Amino acid sequence: MSKGEKSIETMADDIRRGEYDDFGKLLNLCAYIPKEIFTEALKFGYEKEDIYQESVIAFLHALKSFDKNKGTGFRTYASVCIKNHIVSLIRSGNRVKSRAMIDYVPIDDIDILSEKGPESEWIEKEAFYDIKKRIANVLSDFEFEVLKLYLAGYSYRKIGEKLCKTEKSVSNALSRIRKKLRSSGALEK
Repeated sequence: MSKGEKSIETMADDIRRGEYDDFGKLLNLCAYIPKEIFTEALKFGYEKEDIYQESVIAFLHALKSFDKNKGTGFRTYASVCIKNHIVSLIRSGNRVKSRAMIDYVPIDDIDILSEKGPESEWIEKEAFYDIKKRIANVLSDFEFEVLKLYLAGYSYRKIGEKLCKTEKSVSNALSRIRKKLRSSGALEK
């Protein structure tokens, strides 16, 4: 560190006191995500920008909770906080209840129109409606409604409220849906 430059700990203290001049510099010096964790996060559907945003959130938490009297440098502390936060996201995102279906087939609201000719559009629409019909034939009415709401982004609680069922009923229905769609081949042409 050259004369006149602030230490990392001094910059962290300044930011905690409300002096944000060195925030970007400190973030660049201390925000580190191990490559293997970054790669894992990408595998679970997180975008690079999302991972960066989550690392900034963890960095802010590290700034708030850092105690220099505990003998650890801020750079190490911030890196561990960021790593743990991203690992926690991956784990929670991998849980069945909170994981969005990354490779799902939308039931409604699909943009079928493209720049292809009218014949191609008609064939694609027919294929889509055929898949939708096969899914509807495999699932009960309740399961089909649960699937549509789930794919529309509703939480288990919101689906339960809309259908006057418990979250557990919704969770069980989604488990049955996954099993039925895998075993029936309804999504295959």
